[in-house]
Amino acid sequence: MAYCLKCILPVFLAMAVFGKAGAVELPPPADLSSQYALPSRQVIVVEPHESTNERQKRVEYTALPIDGLLTRWFGDRWTSEEAEIVFLAKDGYRSVVPGPKLKKYRAFLAFARSDGAPFTVDNSSQNERKIPLSPYYLVWDNKKEPELLRQGAYGWPYQVTAVEWHSKSEDRALLPARASPMLEQGFAETKEYCLTCHNIRGIGGKKYPVDLIRALCRWQEPDLKAWIDSPSRVKPGTAMPPLARLLPEAERQRMIGRIVGYLGAMKVESPEACARPAP
Repeated sequence: MAYCLKCILPVFLAMAVFGKAGAVELPPPADLSSQYALPSRQVIVVEPHESTNERQKRVEYTALPIDGLLTRWFGDRWTSEEAEIVFLAKDGYRSVVPGPKLKKYRAFLAFARSDGAPFTVDNSSQNERKIPLSPYYLVWDNKKEPELLRQGAYGWPYQVTAVEWHSKSEDRALLPARASPMLEQGFAETKEYCLTCHNIRGIGGKKYPVDLIRALCRWQEPDLKAWIDSPSRVKPGTAMPPLARLLPEAERQRMIGRIVGYLGAMKVESPEACARPAP
């Protein structure tokens, strides 16, 4: 029996790329580009890890557009209002990006610096230098987008190895019973800014293995607010960055209050979490 190599190759590649639970395990950049016949592009961005409110640093990356890849992997469902795209990193970092945001703005999977410089970044907010970005770094064409500039480095995961789709309704288990609109907003902000590294009830990042509610049992509310506001003041040299440092200060403080309020409500609903001290 004769086989059509061109017919079976796409099926074979799809089987190789998709891992458990629908997650897409990313192949090397050259393979990813050729597999979907996507030419790479040069993208100039304001690099948020190395920029401040007073000084913007622009970097040109070589990258693949993410929207075409998402459509090939997940069809049109990635554009729905309920869609969230999860970018998983080598070190357990988990960045959740709403599908509508990826539809609205131009985002790319970068895999090299266009000028041939090392594919690294200095992350001053986490007291880290020369961090390798490979295999992939999610970047945004943010030069003329004030909202993206305000968000800083949130939504810019590096060392990305896999991508998956899920519905935001899947995380409703992390909402307290009879949650008010304020608590719902606090949950959404906790998910965006905190559950990248931390997890609650097993949902979230794996950089810090202890459940976040259990870890916070030893904190009083004023101390917790101070820690989220400026971790380096509380613990010099910590890798935890200050919350949303590029936002206006009054807006930052309101957000910190909502996050602490949400975490407090979850702690009340989880008395077993504080039954023994966190390590």
